[in-house]
Amino acid sequence: MDSSNQPPHPTPDPGPDGPTPAASPGADPQAAGWAAPPSPSPGRPGEVTAASIGLIVLGTIFALFGLACVLAGALWDSLMEQPEFADQIGAVPDGFATLVLVLGVILLTWGVLEILAGSFALARHAWARIAAIILGILGVLAGLATLLGGNSTAFGVGFSAVLVAGHAFAIWAMASSGRWFSRDEGPRA
Repeated sequence: MDSSNQPPHPTPDPGPDGPTPAASPGADPQAAGWAAPPSPSPGRPGEVTAASIGLIVLGTIFALFGLACVLAGALWDSLMEQPEFADQIGAVPDGFATLVLVLGVILLTWGVLEILAGSFALARHAWARIAAIILGILGVLAGLATLLGGNSTAFGVGFSAVLVAGHAFAIWAMASSGRWFSRDEGPRA
């Protein structure tokens, strides 16, 4: 078989109506009904991932601390019957157990809301983005209140600084990524 008589690439048969659009130089593929495949949906922005994970971590800390406060408030009377605990705490007002219980419920609720907002923001739900921004504002205000409230321990100052920084980052990340949350193309988990 002599390969010099054959073209390097086979050409399509032009058919009875002439050449196909692909064989015509300069033919517009859009006009012929052909289009480029759709571009893949852009991935989740890294700042959304980091802010969501940060909210989940902070929310878990709040929820655990809130749960501890709820338990302490609910078991306050039994705790005060323990001599070593009563000696360390001293005399407290009668309403203190209720205060601890209410504070625990607030922190537990706040923590669960942050976990939900962070989780659903990872799944690209726009309502979770708004919730994360609102919870972030509340977190910054709470962190600033504890920083300016005279908390003098190193742990207290450090935790308040992390609280402010983490929530401020979440506000920025969620506020600047609104376009990703509003896109209709691509899968929603």
